[in-house]
Formats: sequence, C-alpha cells, structure tokens
Amino acid sequence: MKPIWKFRILALLVVVFVGGLSITNLVANFLQPDPSPLPSRDSKAPSAQLVSSAKLVSTIAPFRTDLKADYAIALAGQTLRSESSTQTPDNDTAQDAVKSALKSGPHDSRMWLVLALLQARKNLGAPLVAESLKMSYLTGPNRAELIPVRLDSVTVSNALNDGDLNELARSDVRAILTQYPDQRRALISDYVRGSAIGKKFLEESSRMLDPAFADSLRNAK
Repeated sequence: MKPIWKFRILALLVVVFVGGLSITNLVANFLQPDPSPLPSRDSKAPSAQLVSSAKLVSTIAPFRTDLKADYAIALAGQTLRSESSTQTPDNDTAQDAVKSALKSGPHDSRMWLVLALLQARKNLGAPLVAESLKMSYLTGPNRAELIPVRLDSVTVSNALNDGDLNELARSDVRAILTQYPDQRRALISDYVRGSAIGKKFLEESSRMLDPAFADSLRNAK
C-alpha cells in the first residue's frame, strides 16, 4: 500500500474517532440531569430517576470526569440520605463509584469528602476516614461550599486525634470566623452534636480569633 493511502486511512480513522467523541459528548450534555448537592444533614436523597439518569450519561461519555463525579455524588447522596432501607444503594457500591471518579480526577476534593462520609457511615472510627478527609483538605483547602460538610464530619468523630487533620480543619474554622460569618450557626450546630474531642477542637480554634464566640459555644444547645 502506498504511503499516501496509509495516511488517508489514518486520517479517516482519526476523524471517525473524534466525531464519535463529539457525538457522545453532545448526547451526554443533552441528557445530563442537574447535579446533586453534596450529601449533608440538611440535604435530601436524590430521586432514583436522577441517579439513573446520572449513571446513564456517565456511561455514554465515560471520558467525562465531571459526569462520573456527578453520578458518584448522586449515588452517595441516595446511600447516605435515603429513608427507605429497601431502596438504599449498598455502601460499597457507592464507594466504588466514588473511587472510580477519583481514578479519573484525583484532584476533586468533593470526591474525597464524599468518600470520607461513606467510610464514616460504615465505620465511624476507621483510620481511612481521616485519610480521605485530609485529601479533601489538601486538594481543596479554600472551597467555601465544602466547609460546613467537612467540619460536621471531622467534629462528630474522633478523627481529630490525627494531628495533621486537626491543623487542616482549623483552617475551616478560621475561614468561617473571618470570611463567612453567615456560617457561624453551622459551627454552633457542630459543637452541639460534636464528640468530646470535636467540642474541644472548636472551642480552642475559635478562642484564637474570637474568645467571645468561643465562650458562647459552651452555652449552645
């Protein structure tokens, strides 16, 4: 075969491949549902239809890391927030979806946080919970939307026995007291339901910047 024909065949294959990717991307964009919020105490479980749609579009365009993440968050939200035990996905299944998303996008701090939430639901005292939380901080130290969920997670368990995590979490308290005063109510709620070490951590971290607020925590109910 002449070199010119080899080149033409190769060019045709490239065009077909790129065209296929473009088509699947367009279809995925058309079918993509609204992303689910991060699972939290105040969030509701995503509907089965939303989870199913998120799974479908992530399958149509498997090269899209954002779609994998959306599906993992939706599935985790259903696992963590569903009130129906018969319709709740298995925790391990949700963790597998999160880990799959992390393989494609290990820099996504949301995924590390969601993984920590799932691990804590299965075993609150597992060392892996602290490790996943640390990765969430290291990959997204200044993401305001993660602060309430992260602080809730670290203060309710004994994960703060980890010195590195303790220091990383302190930055979230500092951010709330200096940049996001509207989230102070979340700190109070975390204190009320926090573990003994979580309460101590919140008092000490707050006292460094706002002693009066730290004193008010003890009166919180």
